[in-house]
Amino acid sequence: MKDLKFLLGMGGAMAAIIAATTGCTKAIAQRQNANPDRAIELTVYKEDFAMVSEKRPVILDAGHTRMAIDDISKQLDPNSVLFDWQDPKEHPEVVATTYNLGVGNGSSLLSNLNGQQVEMMWPSNDGKPGEIISGRLEAAQQGASFALRTKDKLYVNPGGTIVASSENASTLPQLSVELENHDAGKTNVGLSYLTRGMSWSADYVVRLDPNSDQADLECWATVKNTTGVAYPGAKLTLMAGSPNRAVEVDGEISGTVTLGKPVGGFNADSMRRQIAKRDVAVAVGDLYAYKIPSTATIGQDQMNRVSMLGTRSVPIKRDYAIRIPNLSSWGFGYDGGQTIPHVTATLSLSFVNDEASSLGMPLPAGSIRVYEKDETGQPRYTGAASIADTPKKEHINVTLSNAFDVYAEYKVVKSTRVDKRTIRKSVETILHNEKKSPVVVRLVQSFESRWTPVVQSDIAEKLDAQTAQWKLPLKAGEERKLSYTVEMRG
Repeated sequence: MKDLKFLLGMGGAMAAIIAATTGCTKAIAQRQNANPDRAIELTVYKEDFAMVSEKRPVILDAGHTRMAIDDISKQLDPNSVLFDWQDPKEHPEVVATTYNLGVGNGSSLLSNLNGQQVEMMWPSNDGKPGEIISGRLEAAQQGASFALRTKDKLYVNPGGTIVASSENASTLPQLSVELENHDAGKTNVGLSYLTRGMSWSADYVVRLDPNSDQADLECWATVKNTTGVAYPGAKLTLMAGSPNRAVEVDGEISGTVTLGKPVGGFNADSMRRQIAKRDVAVAVGDLYAYKIPSTATIGQDQMNRVSMLGTRSVPIKRDYAIRIPNLSSWGFGYDGGQTIPHVTATLSLSFVNDEASSLGMPLPAGSIRVYEKDETGQPRYTGAASIADTPKKEHINVTLSNAFDVYAEYKVVKSTRVDKRTIRKSVETILHNEKKSPVVVRLVQSFESRWTPVVQSDIAEKLDAQTAQWKLPLKAGEERKLSYTVEMRG
């Protein structure tokens, strides 16, 4: 094997160059980079938290050896790392792990190499490597400048290129593993760890037809990745719920963390077995796991949207509700003569999360955006709302917007004193439907405790002691009058 060297050009930025020279020992890390054979599974929670599980083919030497694993999260929790191997009988024994966050710029790299033995190389006129000298690198406190100290000279800010061992100059997050291995050869290593920097959210798309009580409903998941690494071709499982995390890394890790034998805070194999079903949602303890059927590439600093629930035709109910203010708050002439207040209906949609509605599974919390076709068939955005985590058989009701063409006008048409302590008011409400389709309007009137609705045929039902409700069908273009009487006892 060859000793890996890292070259840093001191013109300003880091040079992304790896050179090979002779002379190494078995203790030098065997670097395991990303390759097409990586098998990645991501279990993503909603609150900046994920479990990464992957398998990588590796080639190991026998005896005491070191393996360097690249392309891991920059926000990895080093206390959560677990390993498993292809052969459970003769698998290598993990002695220790070292997590190196890497460095992000030339100044940080100089600080990291401070005090190390390096080489300085100057180019020749023909473009080939020129003079090379060896010495100890001495960097300034902030890493902005440096000197190279040899046996008899001190070179201040030399203009050549620093050549250093890559073992001491990792620029990317890296997990270094010390192993006691029985037999040399190729094997597969399974790696699992917890990390911050990844989360997901659900959003629903509802497409309405103005002439139908069926709606097309879809659910999408948006996965956000700020871990510092991409996960190509990953299998995705999205977890709904908030698990307690026994170990959580506060703030950003810097430098190197060295551990003994890692102890896991979860059983990765057990979790994978529980969610390796074809059901859309699978219970895992008190959480729910949503397994995405297709693989997806979760890029770094990207928001990737994946289909979570295919299009379902769901029966819906439209609710046009008009709420008349509390009678005591009316600030106009009780016997008419002033401007009549105007109240617009609020449109809500409701449906049931059951099998009869083509659903019947725990639905994760998220936003709902609704689109309705206009007269030309073009979908138009009509409103949005949000839902909480919704179990099976639960009703879902979302308020979307004000209905421009459905409204009411109301006034007190007569006020009569019945006795010294009682006043009777006659109220009139006129409902309007200017839409081109029929609607059912739900009119709600609230009262203070001292107001008592007089029982009469117009009152459909009392929701409680201070609230009455009417459900009134209106044809397209229809205007309908509603009258009722209340009494106030002083």
